[in-house]
Amino acid sequence: MPAPLRRTGFSLLRLLGLVLSPCHLLPASSGILGASASSSSAPITAADYQARIGWGFDTDFFKSTTGLKKYDPKIMVDLKAKGVKNLRLRTRGDIFGFNSATEVVDSASLQELVKGYRTVLPDMYANGIFPIISWINDASEVQATDAQGDNFVEWWGKVAEELKDEPYELSFNLFTEIGDGNLKDDPAKYNDWTRRAISAIRSTGGNNGNRVIILGAPAKDADSLSRIDASITTGQQYLMAEWHLYASGPNKQVDGQKYWAGTGSSEDRERVNKVFRDAMAWTASTDIPTWIGAWMPYDNIGATLSQEEVEAFACYFASVARDNHIPWSMNKLDNFYDVRQKSWVQTQDIGRSDAPVTLSMPPILDALQCSSAPPLPLTKSNADIYLAQRRVEQSRARSQDRHRIHRSFMIGDPAAAAAVTRAMEPE
Repeated sequence: MPAPLRRTGFSLLRLLGLVLSPCHLLPASSGILGASASSSSAPITAADYQARIGWGFDTDFFKSTTGLKKYDPKIMVDLKAKGVKNLRLRTRGDIFGFNSATEVVDSASLQELVKGYRTVLPDMYANGIFPIISWINDASEVQATDAQGDNFVEWWGKVAEELKDEPYELSFNLFTEIGDGNLKDDPAKYNDWTRRAISAIRSTGGNNGNRVIILGAPAKDADSLSRIDASITTGQQYLMAEWHLYASGPNKQVDGQKYWAGTGSSEDRERVNKVFRDAMAWTASTDIPTWIGAWMPYDNIGATLSQEEVEAFACYFASVARDNHIPWSMNKLDNFYDVRQKSWVQTQDIGRSDAPVTLSMPPILDALQCSSAPPLPLTKSNADIYLAQRRVEQSRARSQDRHRIHRSFMIGDPAAAAAVTRAMEPE
C-alpha cells in the first residue's frame, strides 16, 4: 500500500500536476452545472433536476431549534459566488412535528419549521441554489413501529401542504439516512413507508403533483437501491433516489470499503468506482437518476488522513462523480463555511479522536475542481513539470494583480488597490 505523503510547502494540487479550472469547483461544461435555480413555472423532470443541481452541501439549519439564529441572506450570496448549486436542508422530524412515537403532531413546532423554510427558501431561489428538504428521525428509523410510520407519512403530508406552491426548484428527500435498525432490515416496511409518503405529498396538489421527490437508499449505499419495489419507480419522471457511502469520509481501516492512502492505489480507486457502477446500473434498470446526498473527503472519525490524502480523495471522488454525471452534496457546510461569522473557514480540526488533524479547508475545495484524477503513480518528473508550470502561472497572476493596482490608482480608487495589495500578501 502507498506510504502516506509527508507535508511539504506545497499543497497536493501543486505537487500532483492537476490542471485547475479558473472557476470554482466543477466547471459549467461538466454537464451538472451552469443552469440557474431561479424560479421555474414549469415542472422540472428528475433527469433535468439531476443535471441542474450540481454540487452543494448538507446543512444544519433545521437540526435544532437554534439552527437559524445567526442566519443572514449573505450566506446564500457567498455560496453562489463559490459556485454552490444545492443545499440539503436536513430536518429533525423529532424536533419539528413529532417528539415521540405516539404523540400527535405538535403544530407549534411545525409552524416554526415552516417559518424557517420561508426565511431561507427565497434567498436560495434568488441565488440560483436548489433546496432539498430531507427528513431525520433516528428513533423512528431504528424502531420503525406502525405509529412511527404513520407519523412519517403525516409529517411529509403537512410539510408538503405548506409548501405546495413553492417553485419546482424545491425537492423533497424522504430520508436523510437509513442507518441500522428495523427500517433498514425490513424492505417491505421501507417500501410501505415510501409509497405512502409519496402519495401523501402528491395528494396535496399545487406544484407537488409534479415536484421532484427523492427516495432514500434503503441501506444508505447504492447497492441497496435494488430493494426499492419496482411499483414505486416504474414510469415515474419526477422521482430520483439518494445514496451515499462516505458520509464520514474515507479512512485507514485496512481491507475496509472506505480505505484510502496517499494518492489512492488502483485498489483504493476501484472501491470508489464500484459504488458509482452500482448507482449507474440501478439507473440503467429503472430510469431513475440518482444524487449523492452526503460525503466527506476527510476521515471525520479517526482523523487518519493527511492534508495531501484528503485533497487526493476529494479530487478523485469528484472526478468520478463528474464522469458519471451524478451531482452531490458534501457533509457538511459548517466545516467549510462559518454561518455565524459569514465567512469561509480557513482551518478546521477534523476527527472525533483525542488527536484530531488540522486541515486547511480552501485547498480541499480547490481539489474538487481538478480537471483529471491524480496521476497514478506520482512520479518526480510529473511534479517537476507541474511546478515549472505553476511558477509561470503565478508570475502571470502577479503581473495581472500589479496591473489592477495601477488601474485602481489611475481611476482614483485607492481602496480597491489596497484590497488587491492585501490579497497578494503571503498567507
